Amino acid sequence: MKPASVEDYIASKPPNAQQRLRELQSYLRATVAEAQDLLKWGKPALVDDGILFVYAAAKNHISLHPTPSVVAQLQNQLGSHEYSENTIKFPINEPIPSTLVTTIAELRVFEKNSLGIKWR
Repeated sequence: MKPASVEDYIASKPPNAQQRLRELQSYLRATVAEAQDLLKWGKPALVDDGILFVYAAAKNHISLHPTPSVVAQLQNQLGSHEYSENTIKFPINEPIPSTLVTTIAELRVFEKNSLGIKWR
C-alpha cells in the first residue's frame, strides 16, 4: 500500500532508515522551514512554490535528490559519498552529515529563488 503522507512513508521503513530519514528531514527543514512536506512519486519532498528536494530510503542508503546543478557545484565537497547527476547517497549505517546537507539546502534555495532553477 502506498503511503498517504511523508510521516507514513518514514514509518513504513526499518528503524535505521527511519532515523536517517528524520535526520535528513530535520537538516533540510532547518534551512527551508516554510516548505511543505509532500509526497512526490511516492517519495518525501520539500516543496515551496516548486520542488526543492526529494529524498528516499533504499536498503543500504538514503538518497537526496536536489538538482543536477547543485550536485555539479558540490562534487568536490561530497567526499566519499556516492553521487550521480541529481542524486547524493548517504550510507544508512552512518549519521547524515549535517554541514553538507545544510550546504546543499542553502545552495538549492539560492538557485531556486535567485536564479529561477526548477527541480525538473
